[in-house]
Amino acid sequence: MMNSQGLTAAFGIQGFLLAVCLGVTAPGFARAADFDGSRNLLCAPTDAVQCEGAGECERAEVEDLNIPKFLTIDFKGMKLTGTVEGGTSEETTTIQNVEKLENQTVLQGIQNGRGWSIVIDAASGDMSAAVAGDDISFVLFGVCQVH
Repeated sequence: MMNSQGLTAAFGIQGFLLAVCLGVTAPGFARAADFDGSRNLLCAPTDAVQCEGAGECERAEVEDLNIPKFLTIDFKGMKLTGTVEGGTSEETTTIQNVEKLENQTVLQGIQNGRGWSIVIDAASGDMSAAVAGDDISFVLFGVCQVH
């Protein structure tokens, strides 16, 4: 398992593929202290790994993967919304499952033929996500704050 100084993975609303999670804290970005799933979150993906074909994986820049700069998690409305830099474009998908565990919250959904999962640390707001499809997958890391 990687620590918060390792890779940070982010997921894209335009082709979700989530399944693995850890966390990284971006300097200057507030943490979601006391996160319990009762408040909406704003998350920022900071690092990514892209895997293709027969398990060939490499580190990727979030900016190069067409992944939203910010993700808003609306727990009550069961919606995940991605916003590009500058707030000029948004895309929303349904959160199909939320599991609140002792130390983390797990969200899951499907969009555009890809499955996705997000894991958020309940104390720190550190986030990891996985998006999996038939030809390409991403593992993303980032941090969330109460929104």
